[in-house]
Amino acid sequence: MELSKQSSRKLVIAGVTTTVVALGFAAYFASAPSAESQVVVKAPVAASASASVKAAAKKPAPAATPARPAEIKDPAPPAEPRAVRTKEQGAAALMSLPELQAWSALIEKNTNGKAHGGLLEYDPVPRKLNGKNYWQFSFVENSAESALRWESFLVSSSDDEILVEDGANDEVISLARWRREKHPAKRTGFDNQPAN
Repeated sequence: MELSKQSSRKLVIAGVTTTVVALGFAAYFASAPSAESQVVVKAPVAASASASVKAAAKKPAPAATPARPAEIKDPAPPAEPRAVRTKEQGAAALMSLPELQAWSALIEKNTNGKAHGGLLEYDPVPRKLNGKNYWQFSFVENSAESALRWESFLVSSSDDEILVEDGANDEVISLARWRREKHPAKRTGFDNQPAN
């Protein structure tokens, strides 16, 4: 009799446990979102997958595409090259060019200190060229009356590149080409006349 009571208790406990688990599954599936509102991600099926998994993977996609959940965001656009120098650092690099140093000294000498060479930022918005951002500066002869532009430059914010705007040909040229073709070391004034 004792053995029979223990068996019945075990059966009752097993039945109650099974019922609780079944109710838990029922509650879970009842609260889960419907299949139509879920995003389906197709993944390649491994060769060892069962036939039922293969059959499920081959089902056609639903006719209507469900709305994307709010937590999924589009990927960010490709980032611009990281700035390695600030506008101030770019201006300092430009002013350290030997040509600009010589021009500044020449302006001081020719005007008896009444004018100075300096940089003027002619557009605060960086110019994008070939996927890179450039600070935009002009070297000017600056006096109390006016600022006369000698040359305009583009200074890269992502590396040490400096380009020169060639207004005569409406193009941007490299520093090396500018030195080779324009002979800035021979320049004596804002009107771009070389010395004799």
